[in-house]
Amino acid sequence: MSKPDTVGVQYVRARVFNYTAADLPSGSFVPALKLPMGSILVDAFNLVESPSNAGAADVLDVGTVAAPASFLDNADFKTAGRTPFAMLGGPYPQGLALGVTRTAAGTTAFAGRGSLVVHYVVKGVADEVYG
Repeated sequence: MSKPDTVGVQYVRARVFNYTAADLPSGSFVPALKLPMGSILVDAFNLVESPSNAGAADVLDVGTVAAPASFLDNADFKTAGRTPFAMLGGPYPQGLALGVTRTAAGTTAFAGRGSLVVHYVVKGVADEVYG
């Protein structure tokens, strides 16, 4: 097998969606991140920085409109910490639009803060070319 004359290097890109309990009404799909055509997820997680103070339960799902819990299902918003996405990979030829659905029970939360962090590369893109 022959070596190519040029080699492309691509840097991992990141998108971050910061949220608070007030940004995510219970039971509603909230658009969060839009990734470009050809995206391949290499790492993704939810980071709860300040836990929710909802009464009984407070969980987050991350996914698409068609499959709202396909990437993260029932991540605890009442406990600080990092929860990795259950699904990575791609490429997503049409891009990828992710959203968050929160399900809270009990008294209404007035505290809680976190971030969705997605690291990805884009098929066919090179940031540097050597050759």
